[in-house]
Amino acid sequence: MMALLGHTEDSIFFKDMDGRFVLVSEAKARRSGVELKDMVGKTDFDFLPREEAVRCREDEIFVMETGEAILDKEEELTRPDGTHTWVSVSKFPWKHSDGEIIGVIGISRDISKRKNLEHHILQMLSMATHDMRSPIISIASTIKLLARGRFGAVSESVKQTLNDVFNRMVKLEKIVGEYLTKSCVMNSSRIGRKERLDLREDIIDPLLEEFSQEIENGEILIDNRLGGIPGDRILISANKNWLVIVYRNLFSNAIRYTPRGGVIAYGFEDKGQVYQLNVFNSGQSIPEEKRQSIFEMYESESSTGIGLTVIRELVRRHGGDLWYEDSPGGHPNFVFTLPKE
Repeated sequence: MMALLGHTEDSIFFKDMDGRFVLVSEAKARRSGVELKDMVGKTDFDFLPREEAVRCREDEIFVMETGEAILDKEEELTRPDGTHTWVSVSKFPWKHSDGEIIGVIGISRDISKRKNLEHHILQMLSMATHDMRSPIISIASTIKLLARGRFGAVSESVKQTLNDVFNRMVKLEKIVGEYLTKSCVMNSSRIGRKERLDLREDIIDPLLEEFSQEIENGEILIDNRLGGIPGDRILISANKNWLVIVYRNLFSNAIRYTPRGGVIAYGFEDKGQVYQLNVFNSGQSIPEEKRQSIFEMYESESSTGIGLTVIRELVRRHGGDLWYEDSPGGHPNFVFTLPKE
């Protein structure tokens, strides 16, 4: 164990129930800006800004109280020199030989290079989509004028073809616009303007109408009885564009993986300080070994690639969280929370 702690480049630490360091790797001490001996008996509050230390402590309390591990959580932390670094951290319950939990074991890895690369990729994506959007809108407008006969009469068959091309251009513009929004989201730390929204009227119903053709083609039943949204208004404070992206992605994935004649359900539960929402489909469960990777950048099997990464980030910036779990019948269920205020 001591040989591992002395030679690994990962930051490894063992903490007692009070959050004090008991054992740490050389790399952990070096990145904390102190000698190895000076870390033992200290806590994160001695090395990190209070807000970051509180967040770390809350995670450790969760691990110790539940016995469940936190895997590959990405966090931005402040170095001793005031600069910032990104780490991927996993925390596990530290158990005595008799099974009693006596603290937390943590392993963190510096992922700053990867995050910087993702940032540059998103900047390029933002510029590319921004440059593409204007000509797409211009072409779509011209096609619409052609179909209306503004430049001369056209036959019904040509008009039908032009309208079909116009609809495809509108769909392409929507995709480009969504990528532009996603890249802006990932490059910004701000939530954007929040407003009071009626969840059903402003978000759910318009999206179900948007996907109506795909739903009809797949003979899919839309069911909101599983923790269903009640008939009265559900008011949520959120950025409308961002919440639409969240639900559009979840509905799109649900439609993609629901078998013909299957069911998609969306739900709502009042959990006190937060609303808990979900989108379920009757497709096959995601294998256990793939459940972490579906939230990693470019690891999704979906056509958008960065979808689940982005929507989880959107939800977290609203003060909630998003995760995957199997429904009681063993079908996919994406669940997320949003604060009431």
